[in-house]
Amino acid sequence: MAHYRLEVKAIKRSDGRSAVAASAYRAAGKLFDKRLEMVFDYTDKGGVAFTGIMAPAAAPAELQNRERLWNAAEAADKRADSRTAREILVSLPHELSDDQRHGLVRAFIAESLVGKGMIADYGIHYPDAHGDERNHHAHILVTTRRVGPEGFGFKAREWDNPDAVKALRLEWEQIQNLHLRQHLGQEAPQVTSRSLNDQGLDQEPTIHLGPAASGMERRGEASDRGDINRRVQTRNAERQTRPVQVRELEDQMAAGRPRQAYPIDAVIREFEAIHQTMVRERDSWARAQARVTAPIEVPTARSVVSEVMGEALSRRAAAARRLDWTQNRIEQGRARRQTLVRWVRNPVRMIWAAHAEMNAVDRARAADRRAEVDLKVRQEWLRSEAGRVYLASRLDPPRQAAADARREARTLERKIKRADRRIEAVARTRVKLLVARELGHDSIVAPTRMDLGVGQAVREVDRRAVDVVKAHAPVAQERALSKVMALVQGKVPGIGPDR
Repeated sequence: MAHYRLEVKAIKRSDGRSAVAASAYRAAGKLFDKRLEMVFDYTDKGGVAFTGIMAPAAAPAELQNRERLWNAAEAADKRADSRTAREILVSLPHELSDDQRHGLVRAFIAESLVGKGMIADYGIHYPDAHGDERNHHAHILVTTRRVGPEGFGFKAREWDNPDAVKALRLEWEQIQNLHLRQHLGQEAPQVTSRSLNDQGLDQEPTIHLGPAASGMERRGEASDRGDINRRVQTRNAERQTRPVQVRELEDQMAAGRPRQAYPIDAVIREFEAIHQTMVRERDSWARAQARVTAPIEVPTARSVVSEVMGEALSRRAAAARRLDWTQNRIEQGRARRQTLVRWVRNPVRMIWAAHAEMNAVDRARAADRRAEVDLKVRQEWLRSEAGRVYLASRLDPPRQAAADARREARTLERKIKRADRRIEAVARTRVKLLVARELGHDSIVAPTRMDLGVGQAVREVDRRAVDVVKAHAPVAQERALSKVMALVQGKVPGIGPDR
């Protein structure tokens, strides 16, 4: 079955990476990096099915050359911690042919990347010879700056937004499903960008092995990441079999219990009460989830440091401004006094003014030094053990609260999804009971005691209702079902479940 994957990673200089080297590796080519003055030659790598560069119409023609493109991207960023490119890694459906996968990648790039102003350099790779033979995938390097006729401009900060990544994941889901249907028909397998939790699946996700762990696993050596995935797979298998085992146990216990005929109207009313109880419980969980998912403000280390240092920084800046202003004012006053005859002819007055100016400058300098010392004291305190403890005390409780809230929200979401499935099962069984009554049955056989849970009761009654309905001709079943559905949807006035 087709597998969904889209990951976005940054090519950062702070990690010792180069966009030129990344492009050479993914395209299995040979490129010269002007910044590092190095040649990156991966022409012997192999395993690359297709490569290409796609750019907006406004981009200069020279940026269609791989070496010029990424050297220009590197030259546009001066900082040592710059992000010179992003890599988008996508899994491709093994059900398609090579050319069909190539068309899928180009369609995605044209609509979701080039259409937003990025230049994309892609390489489509075959599965690794020693790995999963279905692992067709593509590496897409995209630029981080806007591009125009003159070349690269400012950074496009909106591409850094997490919501932009979510939108990109959804677009990859939609275009992949579209191509699967186009090439394989309407019954083609489909993929989803939603997490296991969002799909209502009570499963843990496995982690990405990476090249080192993958190599160890291929050689038959256990890796830490492989061990983690094996434990996750074991727990997921237990999660899948446990509900089945519980249902089988409940049915076995119910099989030996005595049964009796109950009025079908009473059973219908009982199922209506069960349905209402479940809906109320589900709604209470939804209200609790709405409260839990309210945003919890989590301070960052930068905000806490700003809080500690903010006042001292303000005082230091104000003191520096005051000193500059005082010195400028004194210089301007001296220049004016030199032009005034009454000041020039009065030495005592000139001496007095000089002393006043010296005192003003001394006071301003002293205030500046105090502010500077206060700032250094706070900086050193933050670096000390006491400062680190304080920082942790401010960060850890909110983060823990946010993590607890996320866990509680996920738990409630799973409960809600399970409740929705149970509510739907109860509603379907109630419809079958209404159909049985419409076919003339006024009673139904069930165990005398229903103390093994709602799920077992629904399965027991559902099986009996199905047996009763199947005893009638298909035409009668269709007629009764049509009337019941009209009744349920309120289209038959004057008729209700109790008649």
